[in-house]
Amino acid sequence: MRLELKKEFIERLKSELSNEYFQMYIDAMDKSPKHGMTVNLHKLYKSNIDLDWLIRRFKGELIYKNNNFAYICYDKDELSMCGIFPGKDPLYHAGLYYIQEPTASKVLYDVDIDPNDFVLDLCASPGGKSAEILFSLKNSDGGFLVSNDIDFERAKVLSSNIERLGFDNVAITCSDSKKLADRFTNYFDKVIVDAPCSGEGMFRKSIEARQQWSLKLVQSMSMIQKRLVDDAYIMLKDSGKLIYSTCTFSLEEDEKVVDYLLDKYKDLKVCKIEKNYPFNSIGEGQFYAILQKGEELVKHEKNDFNVTLLSNVPTLRIGIEHFEEKKGIKLPTHASTHIESIHFDNVIELDDYDIMKYLKGESLRIKLDTNGYYKVTYKGLGIGLAKYNSGMLKNHYPKGLRNV
Repeated sequence: MRLELKKEFIERLKSELSNEYFQMYIDAMDKSPKHGMTVNLHKLYKSNIDLDWLIRRFKGELIYKNNNFAYICYDKDELSMCGIFPGKDPLYHAGLYYIQEPTASKVLYDVDIDPNDFVLDLCASPGGKSAEILFSLKNSDGGFLVSNDIDFERAKVLSSNIERLGFDNVAITCSDSKKLADRFTNYFDKVIVDAPCSGEGMFRKSIEARQQWSLKLVQSMSMIQKRLVDDAYIMLKDSGKLIYSTCTFSLEEDEKVVDYLLDKYKDLKVCKIEKNYPFNSIGEGQFYAILQKGEELVKHEKNDFNVTLLSNVPTLRIGIEHFEEKKGIKLPTHASTHIESIHFDNVIELDDYDIMKYLKGESLRIKLDTNGYYKVTYKGLGIGLAKYNSGMLKNHYPKGLRNV
């Protein structure tokens, strides 16, 4: 086997798996990791392309699809040899999809997120599960997401990723779970705890994960996870669902955390538990459990999310700023170009060649009828801003987001 795994980990895994499954795990560790993307179908339907076109573009395979999002698996090495990089593609910049590990994306596929749900993603960065939640919520129906991460630097990454997707009905917070629990008792329809863990499901693609693993780390993570799910339970409304997940395989962090919940809270029941390893899934591995608090009720109309509850909670932003003032002039923001409901008088659609120049920060010589600011689109989807004046389309794509 090419990967060096710690002896303690090997011994534990042997004790937890059958001989056949253990050998399948060892064999799987010699294979290359899989890659893929979760596609926002609502945004796709507003573009001038379809899912089949997208699959062909990335030489991919459709793994699953529901009413809100689809998952496409692709071969990263094959694409790079063809000069195709999903993280630099114009459709990535347009927020059409989120690049996500296959088994991590599967968790929320099994959860019915209603359009008007109030949802909390407690340990959200970098934002894959928050993306899937937002693909399912509807701002017009009152659906709202609080996407939280306790680490400020990770919360900034989370905020940037969510902004690119173009959603207004989300608050990005950077708070301890206890502080949130004090504010949001019995409030959320769904609470997702994608918990920090010992990372055993990252071993195939991360040397650091293999090196930092220890039995002490497993025990430490288990204690943190139990504290997180305690706070999650407090914030979950009666009839709500708690979704607990990790990217690790240890019993202490997976099944025993679920057992802890069931022993402590008698109104919780298991809806589904699934454990994926590299040998029985297309990805790296993921454990998840869906638990129901009390009896599921018929959905009813919602009021607006009470943003005043976020007072004194460290918050990076609530929604997206549609306009900003520069030198006394009110101008649209870059992020507003990703929100389909915002109207722009001037829109310019760029072709394959010009859009790549635009994403590198270049200005374009072009003939337009009207001077002023334009929303730049590609395949019908908003990407950014440009200002036209006398034959020159000046680039206003943010420098930190440009392809290099």
